[in-house]
Amino acid sequence: MDRSASQSHESDRSISMHDDPVPKKKGRKGKAKAKGSKRLWTKKEDAVLVECLLELKEQPLWRTEWGFKCGYLAKVEKMMWEKLPHYGLKAQPHINSRVKMLRRQYNAISEMLEKGSGFGWNDEEKCITCTKDVFDEWSHPFARALRHKPWVHYDSFVAIYGKNRANGAGAETAADAVEDLDNGSVDNNDE
Repeated sequence: MDRSASQSHESDRSISMHDDPVPKKKGRKGKAKAKGSKRLWTKKEDAVLVECLLELKEQPLWRTEWGFKCGYLAKVEKMMWEKLPHYGLKAQPHINSRVKMLRRQYNAISEMLEKGSGFGWNDEEKCITCTKDVFDEWSHPFARALRHKPWVHYDSFVAIYGKNRANGAGAETAADAVEDLDNGSVDNNDE
């Protein structure tokens, strides 16, 4: 084999070593993301996740008024590893992503039930009930797939995050606070 043929073969090999055989999509913030990296959760994994969140909610070390303290995802990861070993669920991105998605769906359902006219809850089937027209008029982005779809974790999420969510209703602006101070109508709880 002559030297030029050998160099040509080596250069082909070095090019192929650096070529990426799997096309990558650009994710958020321009980072490359492997195609097909989205993880699909099973009903069993969802149930264990919600069970872990309920257990964590009962521990005062992790509980706050609005949910959980920082670092709770690592604790949930450990708890899930004990219940589902070898599933490979990580706090980032798996558990964090799933909790966010479930929370968005919970908030959408809660908003429909609290503010939406014509919405109901079927407690046997654990799903939103309404006519197609009422549902189509509702514009919540996370509500699209929830009509007549069972959402079995609703009661658990009420226990974890509560029914009262921050929605801005009754919120006091800085101008309102200053006006209350000027009028002397501030409640003094020090008495």
